[in-house]
Amino acid sequence: MNTVIVGERGQITIPKALRKKYGIRQRQIVILEERDGELVIKPAAAVPLRNLKKIARKFDGEYIKKLIDEDTIKESEKEEILNKWDK
Repeated sequence: MNTVIVGERGQITIPKALRKKYGIRQRQIVILEERDGELVIKPAAAVPLRNLKKIARKFDGEYIKKLIDEDTIKESEKEEILNKWDK
């Protein structure tokens, strides 16, 4: 178990060992999810649509369909994420 301190603006620092273990990099988008009374932090992947065609060539249709089916982020949330982090 790791303990962190919440700063004045609600920020926390994820310990380096956990960032490394879960592949969380600087300025990466993460998802905060409430689950059974707990707060879960997990890495997220948001791909700007303009890059999707180039990326999609690397995967077959079945894999892409699986990703789309598993996508639980609402369109409005995706746009908000992309607008916030696409600099």
